[in-house]
Amino acid sequence: MKYATAAFGDRTLASLQPIELDVWRSTLPALSAHYIFRSFRQVLEYAVAMEALHANPAARIRNTRAAAERREMRPFETWEQVDSIAAEMDPRFAAIPVVLVGTGLRPEEMFALERRDVDLDARVLTVERVYTQRVLKEPKKSSRQRRRVPLRTRVVDALRSLPPRLDTPLLFPAARGGHIDLEKFRYRDWTPALRAAGIEHRRVYDCRHTFASWAIAGGVQLFYLARIMGTSVSMIDQTYGHLLPDSEQYLRGLLDDYDATPAPAKQAFTD
Repeated sequence: MKYATAAFGDRTLASLQPIELDVWRSTLPALSAHYIFRSFRQVLEYAVAMEALHANPAARIRNTRAAAERREMRPFETWEQVDSIAAEMDPRFAAIPVVLVGTGLRPEEMFALERRDVDLDARVLTVERVYTQRVLKEPKKSSRQRRRVPLRTRVVDALRSLPPRLDTPLLFPAARGGHIDLEKFRYRDWTPALRAAGIEHRRVYDCRHTFASWAIAGGVQLFYLARIMGTSVSMIDQTYGHLLPDSEQYLRGLLDDYDATPAPAKQAFTD
């Protein structure tokens, strides 16, 4: 709210006009304008609910995200970076960066997880619901979003280290036991942890991009990657196709490796 306070801190809410708010929005930093203006608009909406305003002067002002913000992907480079961020967080939330990077879950999927959704012995979790815009939702039965996600050792270790909570079924509850609000998590926990760790700023969603880019570098096929991430192969190809190794060289290597495989092993593979 510092931008709004700096611009309108000496004004009454009733004196704010839509035209000046529209102009003010155009002066905000391009990559964060959407979030700054949305927060301010929510404050004005609350004022309407409390009858301090008759109508929200920002209600009809367009608040689209910048194209650069929508397209930009900034994966982490190493697990050491992820671990350094986790080390700067409240112990209750320290596993969040590790789980996001290690599974490719969307933040709204992870914050809806309950302990019953995770089987640490089988090393798998199931995605059954999402928490978005302060509403808990269940995807359609046919949705790709419903899926099982394998858990690598790092994720299992991080989940086993979570402080026990008996007051809520949520895997990652907020301090008071309810669902974590993504916006609040961003500015209260995520951004301060990045700053304290000396890591250049990245969005929470870049954890998902990190998972995808590392999986592709590790040779995971796009078909399996799409299933794990709960999306289509075409979307994976469209978003991360530029990360694939040279296709002709890569395919020649696969075919040559198959040709060099002993016949019994080939037979076992086809069976």
